[in-house]
Amino acid sequence: MIKALVIGDGGRENAIALALFNSGAKIYSYSSIRNPGIARISEKNKIGNLLNLEEIANFAMHERVDFAICGPEAPIVAGVADVLEKYNIPCVSPLKSVAKIEGSKSYARELLKKYNIKAYPKFKIVTTLEEAKNAIAEIKDYVVKPDGLTGGKGVKVLGEHIFNENEAIEYCSKILPQHKKVVIEERMEGEEFVLQCFVDGKRLIPMPLVHDHKRAYDDDKGENTGGMGSISQKDHLLPFITKDVQEKAYKIMKETVEALKKEEGVEYKGILYGQFMITRDGPKIVEYNVRFGDPEAMNVLSLLRSNFLNICLRIIDSNLGWNDVDFEKMSSVCVYLVPEGYPSNPLKNQPIQIDEKKIIEKGCKLFYASVYEEKGVIYTTGSRSIGLVGISEEITDASKMCYECIKYIQGKLFYRKDIGTEYLINKRINKLKQLGIIK
Repeated sequence: MIKALVIGDGGRENAIALALFNSGAKIYSYSSIRNPGIARISEKNKIGNLLNLEEIANFAMHERVDFAICGPEAPIVAGVADVLEKYNIPCVSPLKSVAKIEGSKSYARELLKKYNIKAYPKFKIVTTLEEAKNAIAEIKDYVVKPDGLTGGKGVKVLGEHIFNENEAIEYCSKILPQHKKVVIEERMEGEEFVLQCFVDGKRLIPMPLVHDHKRAYDDDKGENTGGMGSISQKDHLLPFITKDVQEKAYKIMKETVEALKKEEGVEYKGILYGQFMITRDGPKIVEYNVRFGDPEAMNVLSLLRSNFLNICLRIIDSNLGWNDVDFEKMSSVCVYLVPEGYPSNPLKNQPIQIDEKKIIEKGCKLFYASVYEEKGVIYTTGSRSIGLVGISEEITDASKMCYECIKYIQGKLFYRKDIGTEYLINKRINKLKQLGIIK
């Protein structure tokens, strides 16, 4: 039996581990906390520091795993695939040199510009406050992005998070010491969507499109989060994204993978996540991620009809074919339950009670995210706690499934009540109509 090492401990990693387990793999896991969903299907679950790459490699060697897959971005960007491959353990995650596409926003923008991939807004890369002032004066309607990893919470948009030049400069002064570079770019108008692809070095096989909900509260209010929930549609598009737009986004990702090969001399292998904005000028890249999205992994892996273990092995061998990947023609909705006070001041170490049996009876899938288990009791950490996924013909019906199951989870948690609702879908469509992006 193939032994697979899953690195990470959130809802995304629970979905990855479960998909591999259901495909016939023996699961070994390395995590920073004891996630009950991952631990219960693991032959062995090692607790440690996710950035201790040598310890991860030693664990993989000791357990004689056949391959690894990393969920979170930080170990990938730090070079976990490189360290594992040094010990002849293949990884379904990209090497450090090409993982810069997520690790550095300035690198990503400059790569697209250099290889004439016209999928980016006007941007300036700044290293001093003086340069930041000049860029702000030139771009006027802007977004401020720290260069490095920020867990999905570092981007500040004029008019939403910052409201004038002084606030923008103050934010730059906070982030420049750590990140060294800041990207100031034109604010794009439209709606975001996500295209994730399996990449075997040469071929990109697309997954169903997903739409994430970043804001903490209903009706897209509040702070940015890692994602409060996400939707996908049975035709693998979205209610406001056409096949033509999806094909253009896929082409942009394909050209990016080819550019990375030319730039770095190595092939990109693993998962590539493209976060796009549909604008009047077509789809534009907001950012690239070098792994599954969270919560988006829960949507797509819940719909995957093919054997996920086989997909991973074919990525490693560079022979993934279109016939190897098949998804259910169903809609999915993921709703996250998070600690009260999330994201800025979350309640930690609070017990949660979950009636798993009832949730499964109602047809929902349950994924343990940033929680830990001690003596049979599950506790919150400072991040998102539980992901529920409903699957049905229509997005609205999948949404109702999730919300019907929430009563079986008790604790000091909150959640958005509008993920996958008709109101929110129509809001997206009407906004794009008003902007003249769709008719």
